[in-house]
Amino acid sequence: MEEKLIKFIAREFVDDPDLVLTPETRIISTGLIDSFSVILLQTFIEREFGKKIPAEKVTSEAFDSVTQMIATIQSV
Repeated sequence: MEEKLIKFIAREFVDDPDLVLTPETRIISTGLIDSFSVILLQTFIEREFGKKIPAEKVTSEAFDSVTQMIATIQSV
């Protein structure tokens, strides 16, 4: 799950080929992705992992790193 999320984020949102994403990389609070990108991530998670994330759980805190996303995914 971690690797798939990192690869998706890198492919869809990262313009800097030298940027190395880790599970702890802050992607919202650092401005790497915006609110529209969070919706794309939510859609990817639902499609790839079969987990529907309720809108109230799709927050900048819950989606700020891959580690936080995984915790959110596992909580639903």
